[in-house]
Amino acid sequence: MITRYMESQFVDDFFNEGKLRLSSFKKFRNNPDEQQGDVAEGRANMKIATPNGNHTILATNGQEAYVLCGGTVENKNMEASFKTADGFRIINTLAFADAISRYIPGFIGGVEGLCSYRDSLLINDYDEKSIVSPDQFASPEEWAKEYDKYVAEKSSAAFFIKQLKFAHQGEYRFIWFTTSSEEKEHLDIVCPEARRFCQRLTET
Repeated sequence: MITRYMESQFVDDFFNEGKLRLSSFKKFRNNPDEQQGDVAEGRANMKIATPNGNHTILATNGQEAYVLCGGTVENKNMEASFKTADGFRIINTLAFADAISRYIPGFIGGVEGLCSYRDSLLINDYDEKSIVSPDQFASPEEWAKEYDKYVAEKSSAAFFIKQLKFAHQGEYRFIWFTTSSEEKEHLDIVCPEARRFCQRLTET
């Protein structure tokens, strides 16, 4: 069960009409709020060892992606952190994410899960498959496109690793990716179906 704290007016909008705002990594990076902003959001710092060499990835997500965050911790301290005692619980995360995805233009896939918290955001990974070399493609552009796809697949793990100072939040997040290459601040949707997988905090 995941808890999302929100101001009462937005909780009303969600349960009355299904209105929900999904944020982006771009908005998280620019948010001055210490509890909700993180300059490292949507960025990957990885070292990948493969049979045909080692690869270093330093990347910032530029694909249009939308994020909704909740937490596994529910108590008065969290209410104080988010400056509200209202919000809702997501009882069935997979069904909730699926319902939301149907209202995201150009949706192509998503991930969800718990965040982990570390002193270092560097990821050391090993891939048993060799990375395809440029000479196996008809043009450098084709290879670059394939390599970008590889980087996107490997770097998604970085979106669930956060700085240790945020560990008290016990964050669980949903990420929906789209076909667009333009990263917006947020997306407002109306998804009445998602409500049946949720429960308002003030009702229990």
